Amino acid sequence: MKGSIFVERVPLVDKVLHEHGFSDYKWIRPSDVPVSQWVRVKCMYGCPDYGRNASCPPNVPSVSECSRFLAEYEKAVLIHLFCDSTLDGMREWVVRNQKELLKVEKTIFVEGMEKAFLLSFDNCNLCGTCAGNVVECRFPYMRRPTMEAFGIEVFTLVKMLGYGISVKKDTKESTDRFALLLVQ
Repeated sequence: MKGSIFVERVPLVDKVLHEHGFSDYKWIRPSDVPVSQWVRVKCMYGCPDYGRNASCPPNVPSVSECSRFLAEYEKAVLIHLFCDSTLDGMREWVVRNQKELLKVEKTIFVEGMEKAFLLSFDNCNLCGTCAGNVVECRFPYMRRPTMEAFGIEVFTLVKMLGYGISVKKDTKESTDRFALLLVQ
């Protein structure tokens, strides 16, 4: 890592994030985001959505391609979301926040930040049942991969930035979720 992972804010993005209800975030340098193959392997062996969701592996670029993709950006925003929804209300919470983050991405894109791209905090939940592949996806323009799908070591990253995070032992526990908005 060269110097600080933190970078100067972009006022337009700050404004749009606040307008959409997101106030807990940190500006970072994407080239300093830790990316590792082991994260993808955890998707392959342990995640029930592997191969079943159009935004999850193997429907995403290779880990090395993801790493190169991140290196093309100079600034990103790590957005912290806190979910205290019960398991019954989790899907609705996820869909609502995914849609809101996509509005942020679209707004800053329309305002001239053509490289804007969201890495979501959860696999795509826009459909009740995912088509499972990119060809049959019902919302291809809204489908976004997670940071984990891109091989990002989310726990390492958020700890580097001073956030507390832990593995939840009970699905009824509140949870901290994180999304990465790549800006420029």
